[in-house]
Amino acid sequence: MRPSVFAISLSFLVVHLAIAALVPLFDDEAYYALWARDLALGYYDHPPMIAYMIRMGTSLFGETALGIRLFPVIGFAASGYLVGDMARRMSGGAAGLPALATTLYNLGLLVFALGSFATPDAPSTLFWVAALWAAMRAIDAPPDTRSAMRWWVCAGLLLGFGGLSKFTNAFLAFGLLTYLIATPKGRASLLTHLPYTAVAAAILPLLPYLFWNLQSDWLGLERQGARLAASGFSTRYLGEYAALVLLAPTPLVSWFAFRALRAPPKDAALLVWSSVPLLLYFAYHATHAPVQANWIVPLQAPFALLAAFGLARAQAPRLWTKATPAIALAMSVGLVATAFNPVTPIGTADNPPNQTRGWPATQEAIAELLEETGATWIATTDYARTGSLALRFPQVRVWSVTQLQRYGFRGAFPAELCTAPGLLIERASPSQTTSGTASSLFETVEAAHAAVRTQDGVTLMRYLLTPVSGIRSPDLCPGHVDSRI
Repeated sequence: MRPSVFAISLSFLVVHLAIAALVPLFDDEAYYALWARDLALGYYDHPPMIAYMIRMGTSLFGETALGIRLFPVIGFAASGYLVGDMARRMSGGAAGLPALATTLYNLGLLVFALGSFATPDAPSTLFWVAALWAAMRAIDAPPDTRSAMRWWVCAGLLLGFGGLSKFTNAFLAFGLLTYLIATPKGRASLLTHLPYTAVAAAILPLLPYLFWNLQSDWLGLERQGARLAASGFSTRYLGEYAALVLLAPTPLVSWFAFRALRAPPKDAALLVWSSVPLLLYFAYHATHAPVQANWIVPLQAPFALLAAFGLARAQAPRLWTKATPAIALAMSVGLVATAFNPVTPIGTADNPPNQTRGWPATQEAIAELLEETGATWIATTDYARTGSLALRFPQVRVWSVTQLQRYGFRGAFPAELCTAPGLLIERASPSQTTSGTASSLFETVEAAHAAVRTQDGVTLMRYLLTPVSGIRSPDLCPGHVDSRI
């Protein structure tokens, strides 16, 4: 008996929930969890959807790893189910093909690696796939029916929610427009009112975020818009980008996806054209900066769908439909198991797997120094330390004293901390013994202490812990007069 799309999606959900519960939080997740404590219409780094998803989970299970990751994990599982449903519609209900598409999607390197964690890629991917799923139904519905109107409005709303997840999702809107212009079926739709209704529906969820940007001097849009500017030209990253696009779904999946385009299945044009703007933009980005792997997660759905059709038409399909998922399974599980193995770090880079390691002894050293010095709060100078320490020391107030634009959602800096003794915690180089910033930030600076985070004898991060008091910044403490003036 063949497993159903639902059963496969549920199986991957269980796997990812287990990983989510067992692996400690890494820095970015802790930072987004800090957002979820104080919900806002927008944030400096990203739109707010990831904060809303985390808040739903923490309201059920508290600020635990499972609570923070619960709904992002569900989001990835739901996107896999929708991939299977799209394959069912494209194939006319062919047996086995929807389940194969869902399996290939879930076993992609990026989907499997990110599917257990709380990053903006979770809602971004969910709403990208869901909008594509609704658009497929909208395009296929007779234009003069109520069903068509419902699906066009649904596609628009899902596009809007995608925009509330990550700016990447704007490229899906451009891709769907490209499809409408480039294909006869699409151009026929443009002659009706339906696509314009979808545009109005897409704008509706974005209005609160646009209002927040207006009230915040366009902080979020300016931050992300800065990525569009090129700083020179180089071919250095183009090869890396091409390799990333082809390897992320796993090599055989990419191979069979391209083979499927020789005789494209129904609605394949929608999959291809909807992906083109994002692929082209990242190709442009690769001419001056590297493309991060997680940025292309939404493109894994079209690859999985096309690969399922390519495998169904391959010579010796039974062999390849077993070998392709098996190789993808070995690659994806091997990658995650190696990166997050609980024993030995892989290298010393400050990457997400290493950010989860070696914390118990470091937390104990920080707690002892807080008690010894009488510090009542923790000061930080970067978002990674702010989020991470705020989650690990829930009874101690943790505030950044730099990069203030990131923390508008937290409200005014507590006035009582302006003169209270604190502990400044910063990342330090191996030879660094004193803080290079403490004296410019605080009136009183005492001797620094070193703390090293290690696992299995491998040094992962070195910190300087500096007792301080008396904040100099008038932006944090209005009315304060810097003694140096």
